[in-house]
Amino acid sequence: MTYKDDPKRLARLLRDLARALEEAGVNPSGSSNARHLMDDARSAAREIDPGDGPNRSRRVAGF
Repeated sequence: MTYKDDPKRLARLLRDLARALEEAGVNPSGSSNARHLMDDARSAAREIDPGDGPNRSRRVAGF
């Protein structure tokens, strides 16, 4: 099976890439190419499979 045929698998690969870059010491608030790659990987993973990420509340609280 290819990544094209399995979007959840592709999203997991992208999240793992971002996590590996972070664990390798990429500064999450820097402006390096690696940091942009990390952000792009996470963003693409959310586009492909928004339900596979960290559990966040999707509720909005207004005051």
